[in-house]
Amino acid sequence: MVRRFSRVAAGSIAALAFGLLAACSTPTHSTPSADGGTAAAVAGTGAAGSVKTAPPSQLCTALTAGAAKRLIADARLTARVGPDKGEAPDICGYTSADRTSTLSLTPASRAYDAELSAAHNLSAHPASAGMRDVRVDPVSGLGRRAFRETAYQIQARQHITFVVWNSGARTWVLTFATTADTRTKPATVSDDKVVRVARSVTAKLPAGR
Repeated sequence: MVRRFSRVAAGSIAALAFGLLAACSTPTHSTPSADGGTAAAVAGTGAAGSVKTAPPSQLCTALTAGAAKRLIADARLTARVGPDKGEAPDICGYTSADRTSTLSLTPASRAYDAELSAAHNLSAHPASAGMRDVRVDPVSGLGRRAFRETAYQIQARQHITFVVWNSGARTWVLTFATTADTRTKPATVSDDKVVRVARSVTAKLPAGR
């Protein structure tokens, strides 16, 4: 199984957080690209490629600034952007002032079992996606089923943590990415701050989604 980064500029921490991993053959954890700022035309695409900002996602009622600051001390809400036609992606995101850390919450693009299978496939073949140190750990006390996926992205030099859980109606993905120096081995699941944030927001997720 091979993964690639979706709509990500090489070396860009801000783009990376909102162009999450997507599989070439078995996509997973995929969220649209986003960036802050006002509406502007995408370079080289003209009017046809223009984008617009949109109101914050309903998911930001769950992933509040207070929750985000448990991981990013100076967390700033990142504007949603979308094409002139169609809806903006359903994503709530935050970034640090220096843009070295990002956090996002989004619905999963696939069913929980497919997400878990893709995570295990990546763990078995990390080099094919430019990754290393990929681990998949079960998470208890979060939804019906949950797992944590941690990895290091070599080109962007990022430590990435995905927490994926099924709440019954939907499967959700909370993603934290940072270039900060951290221990080679991730924290145990019980001590993982990203897992704790996921647990704190799940009860606040929009109903019926």
